[in-house]
Amino acid sequence: MSRKAPAQGGPATLAFRIRVVMAERGIRSVAALQRMLKSIGVDISVPQLIRIVDGQSSHVSTTVLGGLIAVLQCGIEDLIAVGAPAATPA
Repeated sequence: MSRKAPAQGGPATLAFRIRVVMAERGIRSVAALQRMLKSIGVDISVPQLIRIVDGQSSHVSTTVLGGLIAVLQCGIEDLIAVGAPAATPA
């Protein structure tokens, strides 16, 4: 793993791509995704999962991330897009 110099400005911006990956896998609803997660032992409510999928949650547990990676058969880089740091006022 290569290390880059610290970014100037604020932290990098993150955007969840879970709904895109769901569509690519033919999963049409968050409820279906929740059932898949439950089948592997990841307990999360549909409303909580909707907030994560829609990017309205600022905290996501590693258990849920691991479950999403498992049921969607993807990597974390498929679920989260990393953007440039937000500019800070001078």
